[in-house]
Amino acid sequence: MGMFTRYTLLRALRRLHALRVSDPIDEELRGWNWYSPPLKPRAHLGLGVSELVYGVCPTRRDLWLRRVAGVEPRPTRAMAVGSAVHTLFHESARDVARLLASGETPWDAACRLMVSSEKRVRRLLGFNSWASSLYRAFVLAWCSSAAELGSAPWVTEYSVDGSPLGLSRRLRVDAVADAGVVVELKYGSWRESYPVALAGYAMALESYLETPVDYGVVILVDRVEERPRVEIEPVYIDNHLRNEFLQVRDEAIDMLLTRSEPPRPRTCPRECPFREVCRG
Repeated sequence: MGMFTRYTLLRALRRLHALRVSDPIDEELRGWNWYSPPLKPRAHLGLGVSELVYGVCPTRRDLWLRRVAGVEPRPTRAMAVGSAVHTLFHESARDVARLLASGETPWDAACRLMVSSEKRVRRLLGFNSWASSLYRAFVLAWCSSAAELGSAPWVTEYSVDGSPLGLSRRLRVDAVADAGVVVELKYGSWRESYPVALAGYAMALESYLETPVDYGVVILVDRVEERPRVEIEPVYIDNHLRNEFLQVRDEAIDMLLTRSEPPRPRTCPRECPFREVCRG
């Protein structure tokens, strides 16, 4: 399992510095300019970044079903595993931070949490199997980072008000790392939409904190039922990604304002949680 220590993070981001110099971010695409186009939203609908960017239906019917028709998605196995991975990520960070705050060293904290991992995971998720192994891996990563930095783990589940951009007032960023690097945790393999989501979170953070957010990382967690594999993918949140997110946001707002029902796609993706609704 890969470690997301300060050294690993800095090494991953190092190659992005040249991109920032050669392709600087336009001022109009900074989140603190939320009151002017192109950031100013056509309507304030309280949208989530995930529902905008990670929809699986090619016609955006999934978003319409949830927001207009009021249909609740049917959780898929991938969604359930992804939710469990997020819980383990956030709760392991909290557990480590709590012990460090009580005066324990990073390695004493790691030993204590390793011993109690199965009981802790069963209380969190109601099952164990692969989950305790991933919890221990996260604990080791957090404690390694704390030993290196002499500080607590990253701030996870960071709450930000995205309403200036037409987004939810209670956006949850998976984590904010050193120097304001925005973090997105995902289960499974790489998708081209992940950097677009980072752009949405970055602009929301900029509107909220009035501070530039140029870099992000995607933490990919895979093979959880075997030997957990964790990879870090660095992202320069450039003009292209910012414009792409704004385009997705604006198209979604237009669709929801008209309330017009999108057509069923010719082929429904198997991972769509509304698949059974559309297929009747």
